Amino acid sequence: MGRLLISTACVAVMSGLLMGQEVAIPAAPTAKGATIIGCLSGPDADNLYTLTSMQHRTGVEVAGSDELKNGSGAKVKLTGSWEALPQGKGKNGDATRRFKAIQVDVLEKKCQAPAAVTPQSKKKQQQQKAQSQQPK
Repeated sequence: MGRLLISTACVAVMSGLLMGQEVAIPAAPTAKGATIIGCLSGPDADNLYTLTSMQHRTGVEVAGSDELKNGSGAKVKLTGSWEALPQGKGKNGDATRRFKAIQVDVLEKKCQAPAAVTPQSKKKQQQQKAQSQQPK
């Protein structure tokens, strides 16, 4: 009888731990779609826009309705979905897909796009300076 009680208590504790882990797992994308935030520029000759952000430094191609014109040059929040580009075979990253926006929310009227490359940290700059000053 004692073993049964201990076994039941262990199962209850373990299932409680597992239930706590389920809360930490991020939810799957909803039917509403994906959301990206960044600086919107465009349109280009093909009536496509480009969104740049810290995650998409080289830019993401954006297609959508005429509502995108209102967000050009501004920081925007786009809701929509990702679609594959046919000419993107063999490439990785943003070059193989574009974002199809169905909703455009302007967050700020002006936006400065991030640099295309990640800036060096001050610590790394100091290390490089120290190495270049060492006698050879």
